[in-house]
Amino acid sequence: MDQKIFSHFQNVIETTMVVGDICSDAIANSAKAITTALLNGNSIFSCGEKSGSLLAQLLTDHLSLGFEIERPAFPALNMNKMCAETTTQNRFSNVIETHAKTSDVLVVISAGEDSPSLIKAVESAIGKGMVVVLLSAANDDQLSASIGYNDVNIEAGEFAGQLVAQAQFQTIQCLGALIENRIFGGS
Repeated sequence: MDQKIFSHFQNVIETTMVVGDICSDAIANSAKAITTALLNGNSIFSCGEKSGSLLAQLLTDHLSLGFEIERPAFPALNMNKMCAETTTQNRFSNVIETHAKTSDVLVVISAGEDSPSLIKAVESAIGKGMVVVLLSAANDDQLSASIGYNDVNIEAGEFAGQLVAQAQFQTIQCLGALIENRIFGGS
């Protein structure tokens, strides 16, 4: 049992190091896009499927409630919460069409497998002139291909199983810290 516990945490540490190494540019570009939108009075919309829905809520909490410092709330909306009673493929795109505006940011967190509802959300966001930040996973070829030239894809497709969620969790934590630092300064 001890070896299984050790192996689990060793895999988590290795995943964190790989994410920091191969995704640093994409994470920095995502933080810049989100920060720019917030400083310009825009909103951040988030959504996800499977484990991505929990991580989308975590990002919204970090933006709305603060991450490392006490500060005013940023305008952030979790579309999974808004659409909790709806399971249609258009649920996220309907929210975007109704509430989003040009230069808002859509953060999409996928657990993989090219979710049709996430693809529709990205297509609606691009149609609205929003910036898209995608945290993609394995078999998200269509989803990754649907984002625009100025959008950002933070890929976790090389990780398997729970390590995808771990990589995306570390990314969300890093984004929370970077956004606060870019806006309020600090260490």
